Amino acid sequence: MALKTPTHSKPISGSKPIRALLRENETLLPFHQRLRQISGLQKTFVEALPPGLSESCRIATVEGSTIIVATANGAVAAKLKQILPRLLERFREFISENKKQYQEVTGISVIVQPEFFVAEKLVKLRSPRAPMPTEKLAELAESLGDSPLKTTLEALAKKRQRVLTNKQTFEKNSKQQQSFDEIDHGDRSGKQQ
Repeated sequence: MALKTPTHSKPISGSKPIRALLRENETLLPFHQRLRQISGLQKTFVEALPPGLSESCRIATVEGSTIIVATANGAVAAKLKQILPRLLERFREFISENKKQYQEVTGISVIVQPEFFVAEKLVKLRSPRAPMPTEKLAELAESLGDSPLKTTLEALAKKRQRVLTNKQTFEKNSKQQQSFDEIDHGDRSGKQQ
């Protein structure tokens, strides 16, 4: 999951960017600093990963001098464990370039946290379901006893039938009009000869 760099727009007159407000608020300042640290580590992490792996893992937190990485499943965790020495070296290089903002990293811990990644994938993978055919809707309504559900299903089936009938009538009229236009065009071209 790659992090996107925010685009900065000009602040509205009399207002300050949220970044400035976060820096000025003593209560929120530690959260802002922590967020910046984790964002920097996440960017470094994604750049150091093999292609295709970044969508299944992320920096979860930093506990002391250990970076905690959350993964979508055991397979991703196993792959990360194979490349931990390289990742740790890359983090150390990044931190040495930014000594003022980061503390030393001595280790990386990998945890499996599938629930974080499952929700994102469900949103992406779900495709819209096709509506129930009108005939099946009418059959379902018939099979029910008198109830508000039966009344609603019958009304829905009738409405769909009307829409379907109107659509078929429109298509039929369009085809007839097209035929008339072709005949009319043929008459005109015959007169011109």
